[in-house]
Amino acid sequence: MRKYIWAFIVKFVGVGVLTFSLFGVFFHATIDRLFLMTFVVAGVTFIGDVFILPRLNQAVAAVGDFIGYAVLYYILGNLVVEATVPLLLPALTAAYFAGLAEMIYHIYVMDRLHEEPRTAPLPTRFQTEVAEEISPETEARKKEDIRDDEAEAKE
Repeated sequence: MRKYIWAFIVKFVGVGVLTFSLFGVFFHATIDRLFLMTFVVAGVTFIGDVFILPRLNQAVAAVGDFIGYAVLYYILGNLVVEATVPLLLPALTAAYFAGLAEMIYHIYVMDRLHEEPRTAPLPTRFQTEVAEEISPETEARKKEDIRDDEAEAKE
């Protein structure tokens, strides 16, 4: 549970930086609206990273994230930000930068949340070699017995 919280915090900070820098600086949105927008976008995309990402490869996930970010930023931008210009270009710009950041974030998520059990690179349990000569004394006796049997057979 702790690693999911940390992964969400990393995602929230990344999305927050993008949202505040794009919509806060250029469209002068209020902080509470930007936090709401950040929380919704980070929450929806984090659910996708947790449940959908392990089933897809990272290239398909990056394209899906680009589309998801573009749609979310466009819809939430029109609902939250009071802009007089259409928000399609800022939504696509935010989706582009978020898609680039998501490629790195996917590596982090796959390593931290969806890690496969790792095996040791070398064997950790060693097996002793078993040969015919378990104890040298008994082997020497067996060889002597075989020689004696061969000598008796010749006579």
